[in-house]
Order: sequence, then structure tokens, then C-alpha cells
Amino acid sequence: MKSTPPASLIPDSSGPHRRAHARFLAALLCTAALAVAVWLALNTGEDVSGATRTQLFLALASIALLLIGITFYLAASIATARSISSDLEVDRAARTIRRIRSLSGFGAVFAIAAVMAIAGLGALRILAPPAERPVSVQFSEVTGRVQLEYCPSLPSSFEALAKPTDLASSSTLLPVWVASRVCGNPSFQHGVWLYLNRSTITVADADDR
Repeated sequence: MKSTPPASLIPDSSGPHRRAHARFLAALLCTAALAVAVWLALNTGEDVSGATRTQLFLALASIALLLIGITFYLAASIATARSISSDLEVDRAARTIRRIRSLSGFGAVFAIAAVMAIAGLGALRILAPPAERPVSVQFSEVTGRVQLEYCPSLPSSFEALAKPTDLASSSTLLPVWVASRVCGNPSFQHGVWLYLNRSTITVADADDR
């Protein structure tokens, strides 16, 4: 009569399945990292929005977390236990499974952190006010107290940044952000906001020029 070996001595055949699962998750994280990288490449234009800088930081952090998670999952997909001459096959298989589980667990931790960063990026994208966009401003009257006082070398036609909400508004004044080199005033090294009378300017998207 044959005796049944203890369950702990029965080789675990789930190793190949766990490796395949780790490879699948690594590929999934690769796709997510590529998507975030594409978004990052399309949103690296110059602006003065603090919210946009925070979004770029979250995008970079999520890519870094995804890459670390991918590394752990790839390691799990090829993990094997070190062979020792006195090891039984079942012992080595058990240690291999434990190593795959451990590496996959670390990968899951970084993947969850990356998902949280991406979720934060999405929330900030929705809740944060829209960033300023580049516009082309042309004066119908070259002279004016505002530009002469704050920006003595401001040309009659220049590029600036304006908020979409301000552009859509019907207020008399339009706030525009002008770079220091355009303003010509060394006191404003980081640029300056000018409040221009809409009746004296023509505004268009910079891309339409």
C-alpha cells in the first residue's frame, strides 16, 4: 500500500503560472509608463502655472514608480532558487515560489504607489485651474501709461500668457503675463502681469500667427 507524501513535500506546479502572471503585469506597467511618458512629452511647454509644475512632478514620480515595479515583476518572471546539492526538488520549488511571491509583492507595492500618483495627477488635472496659454498681443495705440511705467521697451506687438477664463471674460481689463526680456524692466526678473485695456489691444492665439 502506497503512502501519500505530506502536502509540504508535494512540488508546487504554480511556478510557471506565477511567472507568466508577473510577465503580464510587467507588460501592463510598461504600457502605463509609456502612456504617462507620452502625456509628459506633450505637456512640457513653458508656462508659469504652479499646478502644471505639480502635474509634471507627479507624472515623473509615477513613471519612476512604474519602472521600479516593472523591474520587480521582470525579476519575478525569471526567479529561481539557488541550487544546493543537499536540496530536495520540492524544497527548491518551494523556495522558488517564495521568491516569486516576494518579488511580485514588491512589484505590487510600487505599482499601487504609481497608480495613486496617476490618480493624483488626474484629480489635479481636473480640479486645478487651467494653465495660462500663449497669446499674441498687438496694441492699436503704441503708447500707454501702463506699458511705459512698468515695461519701457514693450513693443507694439508681443507674445504673452493669459488665462483662458480671462480671455473668455468680458471685463474691461485683460491680465497678461509678460516675460522679463519682453518687458525690458530688470526689476521684473521673473516676468510681470500687465492689465491691459481690451479696447486698445488685439489678442489672438500665438499658434495662429
